[in-house]
Amino acid sequence: MKRLLLPLAAFALLSCATAEPPLAATPTNEQSPAGLVEAGAHWQVLYEAGEWDELRRLYTDDAVLMTQGQAKIEGADAILAFLQRLSKMGADVTFRFAPEEAVVEGDLGFVTAKYRMDITFPGKEPSVVVGRSFLVYKWQDGRWKLWRDIDNFAPDVTADDFAR
Repeated sequence: MKRLLLPLAAFALLSCATAEPPLAATPTNEQSPAGLVEAGAHWQVLYEAGEWDELRRLYTDDAVLMTQGQAKIEGADAILAFLQRLSKMGADVTFRFAPEEAVVEGDLGFVTAKYRMDITFPGKEPSVVVGRSFLVYKWQDGRWKLWRDIDNFAPDVTADDFAR
């Protein structure tokens, strides 16, 4: 088992930088804990850029999303439809992730991370959602692909955990 504990300060450059990495930047696709962290950072860049076709390639076909207050969403295409809903309604959505732990066991990778999601609709005050994610990745086609994504609200995660 390969394990990497990630203090928030060490990950600040990837997750909380004000300038986004260029869209062309792709992860090294390394089968390691660091590769898992890169996969998450790449997901964030693609989501915020609205690169839905490329984002779809980061999921296994049988992926499952289990997020707070929603019924289980099964299948990569259904997950992508769910993820697109806010932007289709005109919202600007940004994410910040702060991985706490990344573990590789064979062809499976596990990431626990704090997250912050800022949702802004034109003419409205921004909404902020914070919590914790547990992500399970499968190593497929030479890259980490999301297989299971469980998100929840966590009383020990606050918006102040993420420096602007």
